[in-house]
Amino acid sequence: MNYNNSIEQLIQKLKPSEFTEEIYSILSNYENTETVVSEMDEVKSVDKLKELRNRYDRSGFGSSINLYPSNYKGACHSFCLAIANKKFDKPRKGLDSGFKGIMLNLFAYWFSCLDINDTTLILTSDWDNEIFENQYKEIIDSYTQTHNKKVYIIDAGPTGFFLRYPY
Repeated sequence: MNYNNSIEQLIQKLKPSEFTEEIYSILSNYENTETVVSEMDEVKSVDKLKELRNRYDRSGFGSSINLYPSNYKGACHSFCLAIANKKFDKPRKGLDSGFKGIMLNLFAYWFSCLDINDTTLILTSDWDNEIFENQYKEIIDSYTQTHNKKVYIIDAGPTGFFLRYPY
């Protein structure tokens, strides 16, 4: 599947950021992720996100970015990548998490790394706009506006990438 057009369109929607290049690289890595599946299976966004997270976790990118969830803990960095590869409302279980589980980790991360973190990219394979609006949007809005931070939430779907936040 070719996501190049989707990546280009998404990058144009993002406000200029010092991390645009990193976001482009991460989305390109997602596009190039090869998951092992049988001929009867289709490659699902969940599997691609899980493999992408594993690739970043193994590759040592943790030394220049914060990755959630991860096997490694480290110092705060200005860029954070969070990957939710389960259903939207699922809590974190090991390295797998839904958006809900990711947000519980990110709230703590944002508080502890407030002076260092500038940008957070959240990739998700499942989206629920109603729950987001009711439970998370106000908190993220407050964090980004009060502390001058950037948060991008991107839904990695079977046909491309969709910017879910900011609108």
